[in-house]
Amino acid sequence: MALYTAFISIIKLKKGPIIRYTVTYPYIVILVAGLLLLPNNVSFAQASLEVRPTQLQIELVTYAARNHTTPFWLRANQWGIVPLHSPLVTGNVHYSLDYKKKHVVENDSIKIRQNFFSWGIGVNPVFNLGRTNQIVLPEAYLKLKLGSFELYSGRWKQLMGIGDSTLTSGFAIMSGNAIPIPKVQLGTRGYIPIKFLKSILAFNVGYSHGWFLNTYVQNSYLHQKYAYLRIGKPSATVKMYFGINHQVQWGGHADYLNESQLAVNGKLPSSFNDYINIVLAKRPKEFKTATYTDFDGSYRIGNHVGGDDVGLEITKKNSRLFAYYQHPFEDVSGLSFQNLPDGLYGLSWQRLPTRSPAAFSVHRVVAEFLTTLDQSGAEFIQPGSPFQGKDNYFNHGQFKQGWSYQGRTLGTPLIAPYTELQSGVPISDYFTDNRVQLYYIGAEGKAANKINWMTRLAYSRHYGTYSYRFEKTLSQFSVLLSAESSLFKSDKTHFRAAIALDQGQFLPKTIGVTFAMKYRLLN
Repeated sequence: MALYTAFISIIKLKKGPIIRYTVTYPYIVILVAGLLLLPNNVSFAQASLEVRPTQLQIELVTYAARNHTTPFWLRANQWGIVPLHSPLVTGNVHYSLDYKKKHVVENDSIKIRQNFFSWGIGVNPVFNLGRTNQIVLPEAYLKLKLGSFELYSGRWKQLMGIGDSTLTSGFAIMSGNAIPIPKVQLGTRGYIPIKFLKSILAFNVGYSHGWFLNTYVQNSYLHQKYAYLRIGKPSATVKMYFGINHQVQWGGHADYLNESQLAVNGKLPSSFNDYINIVLAKRPKEFKTATYTDFDGSYRIGNHVGGDDVGLEITKKNSRLFAYYQHPFEDVSGLSFQNLPDGLYGLSWQRLPTRSPAAFSVHRVVAEFLTTLDQSGAEFIQPGSPFQGKDNYFNHGQFKQGWSYQGRTLGTPLIAPYTELQSGVPISDYFTDNRVQLYYIGAEGKAANKINWMTRLAYSRHYGTYSYRFEKTLSQFSVLLSAESSLFKSDKTHFRAAIALDQGQFLPKTIGVTFAMKYRLLN
């Protein structure tokens, strides 16, 4: 009985601080059968206990705002589930089964071991009712574990880059602002240490193929890959991170391309040879063929975006400091750093441990600066240079809605589509403003040793594009303040309230509130 009590105590321990680099959540098209076939979670074998972590959570949220416009920080980086228009009532159900874990007693201590092979599933339907009625499915996945590697399939939440994933203003390339793109991915389970180098080096890699479903270019695809390197053991005081990610939107057909010189009969190249050129980011051998135009021959097939990232982490006994830089690129000039100093600069401070008996405490602070003004220069042709300028971030000639999915920016939400902007802002491309400077600070902590509070403040300046510059710089201020607390001793029921404000010349002027009740049935 004492052994059973010890095992149960271990199972109930809460997770530690969220890791702040590429965040990879689970995978694939899952059916309701997963909910009905709830497995037996616990089985005993001598001095071991095997468990499959299970979560079932239900949340009810209401939104209300002036002018029926949901404020920026209530909808940005929310995986596309919060509409632009309110009032709104949202029902959110999250169910997941994670990989099996085995708790084993060795030398009077309990150790947790992962099975070499295991599987997990998850589903997260969201129901919106109000000025916008819709069912959104940000997660529906199956994942398979084989040692240190995973195969994901479906739709799941995944950021791309090195940074503080909890309080960021939005990662530069893949921010979690749009609903996840369904895909299949093979990759490592986080950072894998290289043993013969005494774990001083570790790598994290992934390779994906995805589908842009229900979008304006039919049957278009996503190619995605990333590779990251960590220098320093997990327990080291100082660790460094380096990495690169590369995404390509390619293939498909659209009616608006039928009469265009940008495609052949409205179709974009999608053969296997085209795919190889996309993966290698190479120009095709022929300048023009029967399946693609000189647009593809002059540049590269597909809409390429990516980022080079670096990070430095310093961990002390009571705090963690993390500095990072995400550098965007869309062509060779960006890949060759001709667009410096463009990118997202961040500094994150976290108190360790996060629990504090003080009446008011700060547990985490994140400060970020984003600039996208350079874009490798104002002119497309750079005299005396082999590189091209005027990078025109997130826009693309063939894909008229550029680096977006179902109307939402895939990258930083500060580069917003014209559909989200204040009336009167000049409209040119889908991203009518991609020359931005942002000053941002986010913080979170506790009050009265019970209430979890969080705030976000952002001041940004918007200049338009190099092709269509705004006559005057547009400024914008957006702020959020939220508080959350458990209602009972069981800690299963939580209540959250938040207020957000948008003021300026870029986004619609609005103020809004949200109230949420969350209940965990299984955890």
